This record gives sequence, structure tokens and C-alpha cells, in this order.
Amino acid sequence: MKTLLLSLICVFVWSQHTEGLTDQQVTLGQSVTVTCEFRLRAITWFVIKSSARPMMIWRKVSPEKPIHYYDEKFRNKYSEGSRSQLIINNVTADDLGIYYCIIPGEKTLEVSDGIRLDTGGKARGPYCNCSVNSSSSPK
Repeated sequence: MKTLLLSLICVFVWSQHTEGLTDQQVTLGQSVTVTCEFRLRAITWFVIKSSARPMMIWRKVSPEKPIHYYDEKFRNKYSEGSRSQLIINNVTADDLGIYYCIIPGEKTLEVSDGIRLDTGGKARGPYCNCSVNSSSSPK
């Protein structure tokens, strides 16, 4: 199931356009709360960091059950806020990325629009750093 879910996420995410993203400014060293557009308790959170594969964070299947972390190292970094919220503790540059939540639909998975965490100081998208060498003569 985990492999299927991750495969579906990869297909979905790579087909997304950045216009569907919401930017959320963060301050490094602080905690930040990311809210999912879906207001359900059965939810999965994942993140895509620059030049990395999608990474599952945690899953909650019902209000009565505890969170299942996909990696134990996430236990101190991520926690659950109120309904459908992800809390990221002590934000570092490594936490910057696009966060998504997933809920089970009737026959499919529903994936939220992405929430891009940014410090406001990074350039977005491709850019060119060009210079002109005026000391050489044309040939």
C-alpha cells in the first residue's frame, strides 16, 4: 500500500503546476503550522524538497488512533495540530519545500494544493546569472 500511495503521489505531483501553490512565509528557528484544505482526521502529510523525491511524513487514520510516522526521526520535527494541521518545529532551511496532505476519497485519493514554505529570500524557479565580458573584441 505504501508503494502504491507513493507512486500515485509522484505521478500527481510531477503533473502539478506551480500556480496551484500557496506560499507561506516562515522564519528559520520558529515553529510553523501548515493547514490542510481538507478538514478530516484521516489524513497523510508529505513534502517535496528541492531536487528530492516526495517524502511521507505521517499518517493518521482516525481520531482515536495515534499518528504513524514514516520515519522515527520525524517524531521530534513534526507534530499534529488541530484538525488537519501539521506543525513543523524549529524550522530549518532543510524544511523548506512544498507540503501536501492526502485524504482517502470514495474510490481515489484526494491530494491538496501544495503549500510552499519559503523564507522570502530565495529565488523561485529557474534564473540566469549572466555577465558581459567587455574586454574581448568581436571576431
